[in-house]
Amino acid sequence: MTPAIVTPEQWQQIHQALIWFWAFLACVVAFAANMLVAYAIIPSLVSTRDLPAKINAIRPILFALAAVFFLAALYAFVNIVNGIQVLYEIWPRRWI
Repeated sequence: MTPAIVTPEQWQQIHQALIWFWAFLACVVAFAANMLVAYAIIPSLVSTRDLPAKINAIRPILFALAAVFFLAALYAFVNIVNGIQVLYEIWPRRWI
């Protein structure tokens, strides 16, 4: 199966899809970090009294921030799926 010649417009679409991919990756890492800190690290450190109990007030902010990153990751994922449609123009057959 020989791919078609890639036009400059298709390269631009591939470029945009890759940008959305890296944005998706960054959002997933930020979501996971916020959830880890808010759901596991802070409660553990507060229960062992390594952190003062008033630090628990930060947890809702971290959960809200995690929700924002989750929604941003969903948005980036949808844009990735839409952006990789150009690959079907380059390789018209999906199965060998």
